[in-house]
Amino acid sequence: MGTNLFQWLFTDPVQAGSNGNLPGAEPFHFLWPWLIFCLAGLLIAFYYSVEGRKRFVRNKPVLKYMFDRYLGWFAVICFIGLPLIGARVLLDGYFFAWRFWRYLWLLALVVWAVMWVVYLVRKYPADKANYAAYQRRQQYIPKSNKRKVRSASR
Repeated sequence: MGTNLFQWLFTDPVQAGSNGNLPGAEPFHFLWPWLIFCLAGLLIAFYYSVEGRKRFVRNKPVLKYMFDRYLGWFAVICFIGLPLIGARVLLDGYFFAWRFWRYLWLLALVVWAVMWVVYLVRKYPADKANYAAYQRRQQYIPKSNKRKVRSASR
């Protein structure tokens, strides 16, 4: 039972179905979970960019920076996933229906998740502490009075 990984990754579903003695193309079992995941990811990123920044992280610049950075990339990954799913469903015998593209997309998703977890574990506590120290320093710096500046310039 020797399987050729290269052939398995780069075979279109029609050819894989004929190699597996199937009457048609190889079935795609993960259409709905992937489609729901990509659409939910785009919806979350859209909601955050429209309303979530104002509602949830208005006064928390460290969280705003983190969500802006990582949800932006998450939206890009989900947006790229939609044409890959569509190519697998509608373009059975063509280039983008290969398994390779879906596994490359999944690898990008895993890399994104690992980068976010590493940021949360390593950098986020330090960034949060730096911002808290900055706020403590700012309370001792006197605020300028804009009225005096305006009246002096007249």
